[in-house]
Amino acid sequence: MAIFTRQLSTLLQNGLSLIKSLEVLVAQEKNPAFKWVLSQQLENIRSGNTFSEGLSQYSKEFDTLYLNMVKAGEASGTLDMALSRLAHYLAKARQIRSKVTQASIYPVVVFSFSLLIVLGLMTFVVPRFAAIFDKQLNGEQLPVLTRFVMGASQFVTSNLIEIGIGGIVAFLLFAGFRSTRAGAVFFALVKLNLPLVKETFSKMYVSRFCRTLGTLLESGVPILEALNYSRAAVGNRFIMNAVDDVRNRVRDGEPLAQPIEATGIFPPMVSSMIEVGEETGELPDMLNQIAEIYDEEVDASISGVTSVIEPILILVLAISVLVIAISLFLPFIKLMQTMAQ
Repeated sequence: MAIFTRQLSTLLQNGLSLIKSLEVLVAQEKNPAFKWVLSQQLENIRSGNTFSEGLSQYSKEFDTLYLNMVKAGEASGTLDMALSRLAHYLAKARQIRSKVTQASIYPVVVFSFSLLIVLGLMTFVVPRFAAIFDKQLNGEQLPVLTRFVMGASQFVTSNLIEIGIGGIVAFLLFAGFRSTRAGAVFFALVKLNLPLVKETFSKMYVSRFCRTLGTLLESGVPILEALNYSRAAVGNRFIMNAVDDVRNRVRDGEPLAQPIEATGIFPPMVSSMIEVGEETGELPDMLNQIAEIYDEEVDASISGVTSVIEPILILVLAISVLVIAISLFLPFIKLMQTMAQ
């Protein structure tokens, strides 16, 4: 979507008509589904409708923010500039989302591999040693740690199918709960309060709100509509409620900086820079600058969180393997003592 928007903006800025630009993009599009969507937009414009009217029929591909920025560009005669801002916005949003996703996936992958390693030891290695100890020690009592590991291994091997089914059921329940309203509120609260990640998510939400609002205002969208669309773009219900309060106070005639500061969610620097932007008449540019600042801070926060989580996961894996190794080594000491006697 970002590539298409950038290409369309470039073609329009270089003097091609909208129809000709879409013809070029339809001809070169590789994705058959998106190629069909673009061909429908082309037919729509050839029928005498506006570009935004065609986009409104495909709300899944072109969201409300995209549609309203195109409308604003058409109304002001600066569709090429509106699309250029949209392309920049989409590229930045994708970049931040990709970094957050990578930072989220990394610990999950490491934890999963660690779990598989421990599960493999408990399923295939420990039972073989249990058979050796049972044969060589003639029923003598094993050390406490060894008995604990052997019991855990026996439970895992005896209930492997049940554990797998339970894991799948737990995952489905987790996914189902996350899609509910209560789940959305719960995870929104967790993201803003969980140690290690709360600062990263808070900065990401500030960046997303400011970039969306700045891009919309820059394209000529009225501030109340821009606040409404920016609210939806944030994606966290607590911040969305705070933006609702901001919008109501701006509607009543207050400048934007004061209700932003009153929420207590946005850092003081944000309200101060917004106040300067309102006084100088450069609010859209100031909002985009805030977004750039917080994008850099999100990058730094993600790197910091990853650098903390990585050694913790490795340490947990090392301790787990060490406990299993010690539990298997202790009976050999008793076995050697028996052989010596």
